[in-house]
Amino acid sequence: MIELVQRVVAWLMNRVRVNQVQQCMRDGVPVFIKRRRTGGQIVIWFANRFLALAHSGICMFVHADEWTGWEVHCAQLLYPVRPALRVASGQAVIIPKVCGISLRTLLQRDDPDVNKAFILAARELRRVHQIQCNYYKAAWSHGDLHLDNIICDWDAERAVLIDFDTRHEFRISETQRHGDDLKVVLLELIGLSGDKWSQRATAFLEEYREGSVLSELSRQLVVPRGFARILW
Repeated sequence: MIELVQRVVAWLMNRVRVNQVQQCMRDGVPVFIKRRRTGGQIVIWFANRFLALAHSGICMFVHADEWTGWEVHCAQLLYPVRPALRVASGQAVIIPKVCGISLRTLLQRDDPDVNKAFILAARELRRVHQIQCNYYKAAWSHGDLHLDNIICDWDAERAVLIDFDTRHEFRISETQRHGDDLKVVLLELIGLSGDKWSQRATAFLEEYREGSVLSELSRQLVVPRGFARILW
């Protein structure tokens, strides 16, 4: 019975989406409109209970105005020279499209430049982890850094982070938060890379090269148990 419950919870966590994303044109510019789904607040409340039981250290925004405020804040903080995000009516935010390809897509294609992409990702992550954030009163962190949220812009030769609708809990230290960001990237990289994961992970970590965060990462890289195992 316990195993059945675990499978059901895992299935729900993987498939429930509280935000709806639509791509369109606004004033001749390609944008994404991200909108909170009807009933999303209830789903998020239950999801946050599960995330707390899993000791994930992350949480979602129950109230849409808090989410849109965080989304806009992160984009302006990390990328002040890029086109600005705008809050729209109906619990939505308008996000200018970022040019490039996600790390997940590059891995799935087994792109010959995927190692370079992970180096660019580590370089960008090291940069943004040094930016001070008023919300945390400390350095910024992402909180949901799966491979779809890292876009590689080959023309600019840099990576860009997107999708700020989840955050780390404020009680967690910045070193723990940064280690968690790295952990999420690495676990997805290992899961998608087959026997090539070691070379790619090494390139990523060598480029990031922040000793205190890497030490914290080694502490976090353990096989999860209980609710944490369901989450992963």
